[in-house]
Amino acid sequence: IGHRVGEYLVSRLHERGGHSVTVLDPRTTGEGFFLKLMEKTHFHYREGETVPPILDETAAVLRAADCYIVCTPEMNHTIAPGLTNMMNYFGSKIYAKKPSGIATYSAGMWGGARCAVSLRAYLGELGCIPVSATFQQAGAWKKSAFDADGLLDPDSVAAKSAGRMLD
Repeated sequence: IGHRVGEYLVSRLHERGGHSVTVLDPRTTGEGFFLKLMEKTHFHYREGETVPPILDETAAVLRAADCYIVCTPEMNHTIAPGLTNMMNYFGSKIYAKKPSGIATYSAGMWGGARCAVSLRAYLGELGCIPVSATFQQAGAWKKSAFDADGLLDPDSVAAKSAGRMLD
């Protein structure tokens, strides 16, 4: 379901115009490199050491970004471990002083909200400033959550929360 939530948010950004969007998904970026247990952060490589190319490529994408929307499923009331593993490769210098949006989704009513609380503190530690409004998609796995085009009902609480976060 994560790809549907991500595609929905990307479509909302394109709808607004003027945005270039790059999706970094720990499941697919670098052919799953970021799902492996981290052995060494990007910033701990010394000059002359061979850095895995995916780390340099991802660092360049993160540095070039004006802001981030961090989208995660709720897992045990907190952030998905694959996402934190990916983000932990890079130091706070990369994330510092850039705005971030929090987007969570869950099977139940409140898991995403609980996850968003954890994510807000985590993003603060990385130095990127979360905006106050969050996108939360409760019941994301229900067949009725998205229509055939991957969109939410524009009058739904989730769609309205996405709009507030992106504003």
